Amino acid sequence: MKKGFSIIISHSDTEISSFIEEEYDSFYIKNQRFEFLFEGVLLNKNKLLKEFALKDFETLIQELYLIKKEQIIHLFEGEYRGFIFDKIQNKLFVYTNITSTQRVFYTSFEDKIFIDTNLIRLNETLRNSEITTKPDVESIYQLLCFTNLPEDKTPIQNVKKLLDGNYLDIDCSTLQWKELAYFNISETSAFSGDKNRAIDQIHEIFTDSVLLEYEKDTELGTDHLALLSGGLDSRVAMMYAIKNNQKPGNAFCFSQSGYFDHTISEKIAHDFDIHYEFIPLNGGKFLNKIDELTEISEGMVFYTGGIHIQHALDKMQYQNFALFHSGQIGDGVLGGFNSEAKRKKPTYYKIVDNQKFFPKVQNSLDEILEKYETEELFMLRNVAYNRTILGAQVFQQQRYQTSPFMTKDFLKFAISLPEKWKFNHRFYIEWINKHCKEATQYRWERTLMKPDANWKTSFGDKVMKRGFNLLNKKILQTPQNSSMYPYQYYFDNDLEIQRYYQKYFDDNIHRLEHYPELTQDVFTLFEANSFSLKSKAINILSIFKLYF
Repeated sequence: MKKGFSIIISHSDTEISSFIEEEYDSFYIKNQRFEFLFEGVLLNKNKLLKEFALKDFETLIQELYLIKKEQIIHLFEGEYRGFIFDKIQNKLFVYTNITSTQRVFYTSFEDKIFIDTNLIRLNETLRNSEITTKPDVESIYQLLCFTNLPEDKTPIQNVKKLLDGNYLDIDCSTLQWKELAYFNISETSAFSGDKNRAIDQIHEIFTDSVLLEYEKDTELGTDHLALLSGGLDSRVAMMYAIKNNQKPGNAFCFSQSGYFDHTISEKIAHDFDIHYEFIPLNGGKFLNKIDELTEISEGMVFYTGGIHIQHALDKMQYQNFALFHSGQIGDGVLGGFNSEAKRKKPTYYKIVDNQKFFPKVQNSLDEILEKYETEELFMLRNVAYNRTILGAQVFQQQRYQTSPFMTKDFLKFAISLPEKWKFNHRFYIEWINKHCKEATQYRWERTLMKPDANWKTSFGDKVMKRGFNLLNKKILQTPQNSSMYPYQYYFDNDLEIQRYYQKYFDDNIHRLEHYPELTQDVFTLFEANSFSLKSKAINILSIFKLYF
């Protein structure tokens, strides 16, 4: 898919370039009063047309903009980004979706504002404008410490990412701008009913969210494809679709052959008579697609989080679908972001991955944490939206990925629930045991037990899964059987991959020559036996190769 747009604003001109194609719900309206670009999939398009009694969507947009102005973006649900250029006011509004899976970047240099949906293209635009771009060294160390960049940071100095649920309000005459929120989940009120009522309500909201996605396939004239693994989220999303007469034509899984993600998902697909497509990750030859994945991640997340997905995408056969239906971030918003069974300010929980680099970023992290009242809200943005969604961006090279756990109504409701209910996924387990019992009849990859009782989550985590990993790694000496993608095993057992990484390192380490401390840190990482550490070193080199 061709993607996005590029905008350069100066006192004398607003230069707009569109790279979108007429696919999904993308459109670009131009008239004497305004220009309106929308790129992506609008899940509630038909709902809006019915609500406002119109058959033509462009007419709806034109009429609603005259009434609601930039607040029209409040109405959108789905995977989208775009801009509105109001020629009468000489103002520009640039927006992204509520999870910022559809990235927008911006910066200001020498009395010009630059905006682009692609950070690589934005970097090239700046350089073509004779503006020297430099690495943001703090961002590089944040990446090494967290595995993804926090908040609005990018690898390039003075370039920001538009935050989730936000839009830019730019006065093109004065070049004054501000970033505003149109969807602020922190303003969500606490739930005020009992747990049984909440379980029934989340069932209703989730049903509506699933139908919104699957009915979009019908609108687009395709079959349904569901991503399926051994986890809870994907099976619950798929089973809700089946319960509502929206049976997928294909279930798609990728994993090390024989691992639980494979065996569990295969059994589910067989039992529900769904065509099953499985892509084995065995061998890990795909680990050499370093630059390809860094281009997709744009240096915002470590490439290893999506490199296996790229391999699966390259190999998949089934094509009669419009959306990748997933269960993305379900376990996070329903308990995974809670370190305790109470509301609390955020800490370093789950965000700090490498303690070695923590002292270099602690001050900036403390400043970020101070802005948040709860750890859930911090984790939602900085882990779910800034890290987990890399998979969606890999998939988006072919089709958009959606998740019923990421609609406005579901997110608001999940955040409103008390932490003591959600901790250790207790509420999640109670919900599916009441309203999606079929999802509890299969083992959960996380615990290796059926998710039919709350006690099994802790027992499975502490006893079953730990015992399984110990058995494979220490006793049977079969580490390839202990993970969906055992990267360390792939690397240790393939001299070709080892040589590729060594050559990549040797060919690119010179790119850090002006940063001696970073050079030494990257050397130290690469010399480690751990593939995870080696790949982090390689990722930094790939970012410098891409941008600088």
